[in-house]
Amino acid sequence: MREKQKSQAHLPESWDERQVRVALAAARCHAARFARQRRLAREDREDLTQDILLVILEAGQRFDATRASWATFVAVLARRAVIERARQPSPPACVSLDGEFAADIRSSLAVPQADPDIAVAFGRVGEDLPPAPRALLRRIILHRDVAAARDAGAVSPATFYRELHDLRCWLRALGVRPAAAAPMRATAPMRSGP
Repeated sequence: MREKQKSQAHLPESWDERQVRVALAAARCHAARFARQRRLAREDREDLTQDILLVILEAGQRFDATRASWATFVAVLARRAVIERARQPSPPACVSLDGEFAADIRSSLAVPQADPDIAVAFGRVGEDLPPAPRALLRRIILHRDVAAARDAGAVSPATFYRELHDLRCWLRALGVRPAAAAPMRATAPMRSGP
């Protein structure tokens, strides 16, 4: 019975103002030190502060005043949270696509030119389609993008994609297919037997 009272005495709802202040100060101090060492942005430092506070909240019921003071307990938890963050791999560095170093990336991201024959093929086939697929094809052509056509419609995304599947089936049946990919070429000459 005594253990149950001891654990309930250190639930966050029962913390006094001093305990809350100590927990906040420890979380902010350890987060700020780690942020300075790693040159983190203010937002990342605030996230780490909240992570530390969460660890303290979750472990607060394990506090035992006979073993350590509240400040020591909180400091140990804060250090452990910072160590866990330090063990996590660093996020990849972001590169702006507007800089001169990203010119190669920008050139590879360029969308290829649309096939001019496809518009003619769609126009010819459009008349042979049933009304629902024809309306969807016109909506896609009008918005020039499948996602924009989906967002402009009044149906749910699931219904839209079912209708899009039907449209693709009709287009294949009527002979409108994407151009075949170029055959792969061997990079090294093949050797004949020994």
